[in-house]
Amino acid sequence: MSDHGILLPQVTAPGKLPPIWCKTTLWAAILFASGILERPAFSGDVKPPASLSNEERAVRMVPAKIAATYRGGELVEFRISNRMAYVVKPTQSIDTQKRWLWEFPFWLGVNDGFGNLQHRNYLEQALAAGFHIAGVDVGPSCGSPAAAAICQAFYERAVADFGLNKRARIMGQSHGGLIAYGWAFRYPKCVDRIAGICPATDFLSWPTLPNVINFPAKGLDYGLTQAELAQRISEFNPIDNLAPLAKAGVKILHLHGDKDELVPMSANSTELARRYHELGGSAEIVVIEGLGHGGKELYESKPFLQFLLAE
Repeated sequence: MSDHGILLPQVTAPGKLPPIWCKTTLWAAILFASGILERPAFSGDVKPPASLSNEERAVRMVPAKIAATYRGGELVEFRISNRMAYVVKPTQSIDTQKRWLWEFPFWLGVNDGFGNLQHRNYLEQALAAGFHIAGVDVGPSCGSPAAAAICQAFYERAVADFGLNKRARIMGQSHGGLIAYGWAFRYPKCVDRIAGICPATDFLSWPTLPNVINFPAKGLDYGLTQAELAQRISEFNPIDNLAPLAKAGVKILHLHGDKDELVPMSANSTELARRYHELGGSAEIVVIEGLGHGGKELYESKPFLQFLLAE
């Protein structure tokens, strides 16, 4: 079974998922429910066949290979621990500090399974500003230490081989929030800022403890039973491990809809910002009123882009 072939919800409506999902394909569960298909159309986008169900579309959105073209960028593919990875180099001016954006999940920075680039708006503006883009596939690993170790190996190679800035700028969307924060709190001196798009940061809120055990593939999992993890939540849950980031001066901004029922803003962004402020850190939430877990507003936010590219 592949890393992406794990679970599928018995979906009744977007944003309404049972706490534990039946076996089939995880990506369909995450993407169909999260509304990640709802973004502005870009020139050259491929429209999925109308005959496909939303679940089938979601399954096929996650790419099996790295590919993409960019205005102002050149894609370089490589592998880390036998995982897909990439860096996109700006082809015009290069930022003097060699700053870079790191995508979580990885595939939002390359073509999806239909050949469309989900984050094209943000990425092409970043490339025009001289930033590099990067990503590594660690599947739906829910912030596990094993995934964080692969992310760190990727980080070290990206910095060594491409001369990138030693402090990365992170973009974590939806379940990518857990992966991003799961690496960041373990390696805080490697992080400059974290930009979240409706990010999951409290795995008790999403995907819930049973699915933290069930989602990751072997080798990317926690290596614990549910009972064992329940005894060690504060050791692993990203929202409980913000102090290292605050101490390192990492800046945080989240873009979140206040009607998000899948990954609630209150538990995953509002509470994180409250705790971070108490630790002396800088955290801001851009609240999109009336928005659930998906929508084009998440892909064209000026405050979000300004935060990503700020001096």
